[in-house]
Amino acid sequence: MKVTVIIPAYNEEKYIERTLQAISDAEIVVVCNGCTDKTEDIARKYADTVIVLKEKGVSRARNAGAKEACSERLVFMDADILPEKDLFEKIGESRYTVGTCKVKADSSYLFDRVMMFIKSNIHYLGYCTGLIFCDKDLFEQAGRFEESLSKKEDGRLLRRARTLGNFGIVDAYIYNNMRRYRKKGYIRICLFWIKEYLFPSTKEYESIR
Repeated sequence: MKVTVIIPAYNEEKYIERTLQAISDAEIVVVCNGCTDKTEDIARKYADTVIVLKEKGVSRARNAGAKEACSERLVFMDADILPEKDLFEKIGESRYTVGTCKVKADSSYLFDRVMMFIKSNIHYLGYCTGLIFCDKDLFEQAGRFEESLSKKEDGRLLRRARTLGNFGIVDAYIYNNMRRYRKKGYIRICLFWIKEYLFPSTKEYESIR
């Protein structure tokens, strides 16, 4: 089964080109939401479809991309993620109707690798790695992304969809960009994860470009 990769992008000119270059055997839909840089120009060189939204909003961007998808299996991926070569083939062949994959750091730095090992093992707490996939009919049945949310929209959808479909983790990797961890610091990120788990908030994540 061919998949559609949907990428919401907000001012990602520094990272999105290498992400798009790494995608093969998949339809690509990029949704530029509120961009003021060259993200749209870069996306048009690689994507099958580029959608431009005037205002920033990741949930609305993901939903807009899903509407334009031609495939029956949707993959929602961040704009700074590097996928393994056969990732989308494995997702397309998977028996799971909703799920995610494993994650590694895009560097060999020890603390980066430890952080991504932790992140790779917290799917069952409702946190995501930067990629989720879902069959289109199940996506609609689960109510799409909540457009009132500016963060954790992927985890919320994943929790709803997994109660309705067959959830699983595909044995393939994405490589996570570590810019947020480097800027914020590893201890602060860990404390933030704990705080958000115990006392969830709706405050938007700081944009780091």
